[in-house]
Amino acid sequence: MYHFIGIKGTGMSALALIMNSLGYKVQGSDKDEHYFTEEGLIEANIKVLSFSEDNIKEGMYIIKGNAFEDDHEEVVKANELGLKIYSYQDMVGKLTNMFETITIAGCHGKTTTTAMMAHVLNQLKGCNYLIGDGTGCANKENEYFAVEACEYKRHFLKYTPQYAIITNIELDHIDYYKDISDMVDAYQEYANNAEKMVIAYGDDPYTRSLEVNSSIFFYGLDLENDIVARDVEYSLTGTSFDVFVEDNYYGHFDLPLYGKHMLLNSLAVIAVCYYERLE
Repeated sequence: MYHFIGIKGTGMSALALIMNSLGYKVQGSDKDEHYFTEEGLIEANIKVLSFSEDNIKEGMYIIKGNAFEDDHEEVVKANELGLKIYSYQDMVGKLTNMFETITIAGCHGKTTTTAMMAHVLNQLKGCNYLIGDGTGCANKENEYFAVEACEYKRHFLKYTPQYAIITNIELDHIDYYKDISDMVDAYQEYANNAEKMVIAYGDDPYTRSLEVNSSIFFYGLDLENDIVARDVEYSLTGTSFDVFVEDNYYGHFDLPLYGKHMLLNSLAVIAVCYYERLE
């Protein structure tokens, strides 16, 4: 049994849904207040308890939400019983080794891009996903796993992706990162965890400054990028554009999506599909 301390958290609830779908026995505990993340847990018949040290039993594996310290009553009891305790990112990291994983990081755009990646890959091949809005789904038979990867406190360094996506780099989480150089260092380490390649937004000077061990390909509107959107037209029905990959015409896209940021998010998804040789 895997017991989630703080199961109503957005990431934790999504992870609980994934592990339940993969056949693990799952339960959790949290505050009694209602949160929107409960809906999926209820639908999946996952038991949600009020916080109590009595929830912790011999033989359990504990997954601890990042909001909870070692003095929390359930953590104290788990330590007394000598139970194995995983952080949220530790457990996600284990799951990334089970599938062809694409992690999506960035100071903005990662939730949307992860959702788009999961939607497209699921239609083509079957894709598990863990998104920071509290949604998660998995099937053992799926080949791909799309994961929203959070940079806070370098949590994303626990993951081992095939593809590491970077939507942009900006100074954020200033309670943790000292300056922009510190943040760039974290993203560089994240990029170097990619086993196959890095796909990054190339119109961002900070992504361009990364020194990456594996192959790195850039997407954007600047013609110097590897994956470029050209002849872009924004209309009342969405966005139309042509995509060139490494100076070769790839295809024309008419998407019911609006604005430059959504266009760029779609380019990250298109890039993965191209390098995976998916139709």
